[in-house]
Amino acid sequence: MVTFKKAGAMLTATALSVGLLAPIASASTMGNERMGMETLPIKVAQTNTTVTKDDLMKRFRELFPNEFLNVSEKDFRTGTGFSHPADSTVRYELYFSKNFDDQYEHGSFVFVGDTLELEQFYYQPVNTKDVLFPAKYSKEEAQKSADKFMEKFNKGEGYELVPNAHDYYSPSILTQPVEYSFIYEKKNSGIPISDQTINIRVLGDGTVSSFYRTTSPKNNFTYDDPSKKQDESSIANRVQDALKAQLSYTIVPDYSTGNHKVKLVYEPNSQVISGIHAQTGEWLTLDGLSSTLSAKPITPIVSAPLAAKQPNMTAEQARALAEKLLATDIKGVQLEIGAVDETTSETGKEVFNIQYMYNYRNGGTGTVLTIDKATGEFIHYSDIKSNLEVDNDDSEEEVKLTQKQALDKAIALVKEWIPSSAHKYALPVNDGYHERYNNSYNFSFPRIVNGLPVSGDYISVGVDAKTGDLVNLYMSDYGDLEWPAATDIISEQEATKMLKDELKLKLQYVNHPKVGNEQHYSLAYQPVFKEGASSGIDAKTGEWLDTYGMANSDKPKIEHPKAAEELNYLIHAGILEVNEKFNPDASITKEEALKVLLKSVTYMYYSSRYNEFETADESFTDITPDDSSYPFVTRALKMGMLDASTKTFNPKTALTNQELAKWVIGTLKLNKPAQLKDIYELKYSDAALVDKELRGHVALAYAIGLLEAENNQLKPTSEVTYAQLAQVTIRLAHKMNEYQINNY
Repeated sequence: MVTFKKAGAMLTATALSVGLLAPIASASTMGNERMGMETLPIKVAQTNTTVTKDDLMKRFRELFPNEFLNVSEKDFRTGTGFSHPADSTVRYELYFSKNFDDQYEHGSFVFVGDTLELEQFYYQPVNTKDVLFPAKYSKEEAQKSADKFMEKFNKGEGYELVPNAHDYYSPSILTQPVEYSFIYEKKNSGIPISDQTINIRVLGDGTVSSFYRTTSPKNNFTYDDPSKKQDESSIANRVQDALKAQLSYTIVPDYSTGNHKVKLVYEPNSQVISGIHAQTGEWLTLDGLSSTLSAKPITPIVSAPLAAKQPNMTAEQARALAEKLLATDIKGVQLEIGAVDETTSETGKEVFNIQYMYNYRNGGTGTVLTIDKATGEFIHYSDIKSNLEVDNDDSEEEVKLTQKQALDKAIALVKEWIPSSAHKYALPVNDGYHERYNNSYNFSFPRIVNGLPVSGDYISVGVDAKTGDLVNLYMSDYGDLEWPAATDIISEQEATKMLKDELKLKLQYVNHPKVGNEQHYSLAYQPVFKEGASSGIDAKTGEWLDTYGMANSDKPKIEHPKAAEELNYLIHAGILEVNEKFNPDASITKEEALKVLLKSVTYMYYSSRYNEFETADESFTDITPDDSSYPFVTRALKMGMLDASTKTFNPKTALTNQELAKWVIGTLKLNKPAQLKDIYELKYSDAALVDKELRGHVALAYAIGLLEAENNQLKPTSEVTYAQLAQVTIRLAHKMNEYQINNY
């Protein structure tokens, strides 16, 4: 028996098994383990391994001899050795946080195994002008920095840069650093290995800010012989024959308003997506290899609504349910039920969030159970007892239930814990999968509306493979949505033809849990579609969609003598929406200008849980909660960008230069000095045209370079153009960074 510390929440980059649809929420508390760790050796129980801080520092300096020279050894701390579920490789953490002129730099480094190979690191330096848009380094120059860094790890390992790799985590506001992402994939015999990649991110000044290796370096893998693969053309013909467009609903979130939109989308039938074994020509499925594909019909879990489990649940009843459900007889572990928080979900549903902990000798692990108040039914539950730091027998557990038996248990658990919603969801279309680390089966029950499946809306259920007990349950909660009718859409035949026309096959090695063994990689042909898009097609417009469900049409490139770079950045970042008739020198309305500014300098994430857009101390008489500009106006009021002294906002009127001056000065928290209007002298030929109440704001805005005069004229009442606003937006973001103003 070997016991390792499990740190499920220590690193957010823990790899999840393919097909896992709902995160298992858990948080570990390490007590005082970090206290004094910089002076203690790191020991992992029963591995006969001792790693000291000196060992980690030596390895750190080998990898970074010329970096982080302003951080000394005493600034570093160490974390305890830990491993991930189903992965006994031991990891060690080295990290620092240091104050430089009232700003902090952070760094975290994780080393793995006996040789202390770098698995990942993250570095957040103090932001400078060079990292903000327009950045000092172009993407091509940043790639040279990434390539040079990769030389440390690519000696004989066969990693190559993936061209045009999609970046899912690109920053979307101008106050954050420009950061370029580069993915390198490992190859064997020139063929990429699907789960062995290295991701490197480079800041706009050329600094490497993060490194993540998906798979720990090992040399004991075996690979299919590529000389025995079948001809690609015959495989392509088979995929073409099986490929079929399937219509479904897709939920697209709008984080700026908290609302969600629903699209009708065509996607490839899910059975073909996993690909075909390159040697045998069989289909890859979650359950292994199959010579045929069988499409499962969409069948509701139950044909008619079931009664709610416990209508109008009280806090006392919720606590009693939690105490019964979460009870454990594990030796040395004690359950602690914390607060029962009566609150609202992101969609406004009244819920109970029940905080609980399993306490044991060296700390504890806890999470939250969420119950619908109106029905007494689960929204989110996770059995975290398998993550407890106690001595468990790690011998291989035998699976007792068959997959069919586990599915029957999962269906029964849905009827038991969320009966009133069971009729809204269908039986799994794809087979469930077995999770070895906690010996559980996991199933996904898709939402069905108007007979169509809903992508992104599901019930996820985990079942203990030995006992059939509930391991985890998660139900999506989107509230009331408008479901468009499947009319005036392109036909299934048209969508299928679009998919077939764009179909390409990618040959790669995959480590499939049901094919070969854990250390073997199989060759597979996997279908890919239009580059730069997802495999989805908007059924209404026939446009390809990107990963976020948005239309993937090429965005226009604007030409302008002064503001082309700024305008194109805003357009391609999705901040400014334009069409072929766009005139950058046209006047912009207050409503449009406010949206551009806020999307540029703050994350417009709506959260009904905190009533973020509903508790403004003041507002305008002509702006109501039903207006599209309401969340932007309310956020701007909270930030100080706006004040409601004018009583009305007049969203459709053009924004003037002096009004813009007031907005940007308010954003920089300079309203109080600006209100001392009589102390400012404006030496401009048209200074008399400035509104007396805005004199201080105008003086400051021009003095610090946010707005620029022309021919010694302020033109305070002139209307702001799109081009002018784009320039001011960039300057404002730089000033916010300089003044350390964060409006997230």
